[in-house]
Amino acid sequence: MTLSNVYVIPHGDELIDVPDQESRKMQDMIRSLSRSDGSETVVILSPHGIRISDSVGVVTTEYSKGDQVFGRKRVRRRFRNDVSLATEIAGSIPGFTRSVSFITSSGPKSEFPLDFGTLIPLSFFKPERVVLIGQPRVRDREKLMRFGRALYSAVSDRDYGVSVIFSADQAHTHARDGPYGFSESAAEYESIVVSAIKSNDFSSLSKITDKMIDEAKPDSFWNMMILKGFIEASRISLVYDFSYVEHYFGMLLAHSA
Repeated sequence: MTLSNVYVIPHGDELIDVPDQESRKMQDMIRSLSRSDGSETVVILSPHGIRISDSVGVVTTEYSKGDQVFGRKRVRRRFRNDVSLATEIAGSIPGFTRSVSFITSSGPKSEFPLDFGTLIPLSFFKPERVVLIGQPRVRDREKLMRFGRALYSAVSDRDYGVSVIFSADQAHTHARDGPYGFSESAAEYESIVVSAIKSNDFSSLSKITDKMIDEAKPDSFWNMMILKGFIEASRISLVYDFSYVEHYFGMLLAHSA
């Protein structure tokens, strides 16, 4: 079985509350993909979970749980964590990948809280187990790609199906009345990411400048660099599904062919 599917999935509240036609379309497309996903473990990388300044945090508690309200809807989930796979990933690059625990290492109280960047995408899936990874925001892009390669090595070494979700919203400066203001870099950033996925050529991501990142304010860039390393190691292809701008930020969906 090993690697089953790879996804880029957004995590805007609108995917749960569904205020407009675009969010309904995005929700329907995610549901369609998740229904056919039979993997036993889902690995998810979130920009809103655990963050360590110089490394990757991998959760190794026995369980994870989330309970949040998005608009008029409440989402509650509890998962058993794939501790064996998480431990392997946490030890894959000594000094850069680290194990993260919470309260206690085992038992019913060994339960890590789910952030919205994890809870929203996972709410569409029904895995037996999960692995939670915090997106690192280090500036060393080669380290990010190296971790992508190490992640592929770990998930492809299992004797059961594993899917990987790169939880990511795109640029956050599309609207003057948005919380981060407006920048022309937002549309430019979105265009680069969409083109990379449509063409399955991720070399252009390496050319995104720190200035563009500061101005466009994506939370996806670091996960996209990890994805670049993952794609290079796995040689899989991605299929672009849909993207749109929800007021001030971009949401994009893609899956492996």
